[in-house]
Amino acid sequence: MTSRSGLKLFLLVLLAATFVAFSTWFFRDARKLDVGEAGPTSVLKIETAIHKDLVENSVAITSVSQPGIIFGFNDSGNEPRIFAFDSSGRGRGNWKVVDARNRDWEAGGLGPCRQGGSWCLYIGDVGDNEARRPSVTVYRVKEPVIADWTDAGAVEVADTLNIRYSDHPHDVEAMYVGADGSMFFITKRRLLDDQQKPRPALIFTVPSSFWDSSGTVMAKLVDSLPIVPGERQGGQISDAALASNGKHLAVRTYDDIYIFEMDSVTQLPKSGQVPVPCTIRHLREDQGEGIAWWWDQRRLVLTSERRNAPLYVIECPTPG
Repeated sequence: MTSRSGLKLFLLVLLAATFVAFSTWFFRDARKLDVGEAGPTSVLKIETAIHKDLVENSVAITSVSQPGIIFGFNDSGNEPRIFAFDSSGRGRGNWKVVDARNRDWEAGGLGPCRQGGSWCLYIGDVGDNEARRPSVTVYRVKEPVIADWTDAGAVEVADTLNIRYSDHPHDVEAMYVGADGSMFFITKRRLLDDQQKPRPALIFTVPSSFWDSSGTVMAKLVDSLPIVPGERQGGQISDAALASNGKHLAVRTYDDIYIFEMDSVTQLPKSGQVPVPCTIRHLREDQGEGIAWWWDQRRLVLTSERRNAPLYVIECPTPG
């Protein structure tokens, strides 16, 4: 074999090895899908150009009164500011929240204002990575009205509520708001029971009547979910969304979505049910965390912490 032929053979072998290595990397997420796992039945990817300062968006809140508008905000270490964008991925404005502090805005929801007849954003300053905060805070802010563009506007806090959990501090990144303004908080991280075994995610609630309280109120443990955070990689709970018709709750982790049928009386998932899972890890979101229901009540929109990351609008099977 000549040296030229040997070089050609070497290059062909190197090229084949590179292709195999690339294929293994590119399809690594697809190979993680287990037999019987179900993913979205449809996926729409929407590129975004929102705002240079929305750098760690931790939530997605879809407006009821302004169809096509989505609200988000940064988490810890950033200004107390609300950002709006639309269903095409275009930025629609931002507003500083006056007299609020962003210690770790990790959760949010949409619910009634105190006066009734209007919608408020519920901003959950509830992140607590080390589970050490003696209390957390929720701000209630009247939903901004979207014009063509509002840059660096301002909104005032309508109500502030300081909360502590009935057992001990928890890290929370998922909350939802019931039709009456009651709030529900879902724990994010791995928890252990008395036998040091992993336990399901917990749900704490704060009744709407507590908005009339002064001082710090107590969030009561009312339920748990058949989701065990930290049971496997990507299993920590990062957000939740209640459909505007109140029928379904979507709880997301980094890798999966679990959809529950809701009890309209308790505003909790129906007792004893098995949620419908929907695997999303093959989407390979870049630090995907947020979730909200699309306006048709069938699809969901997923958001990421990364600046101008794409939105994913997906449809997953629902119970009932």
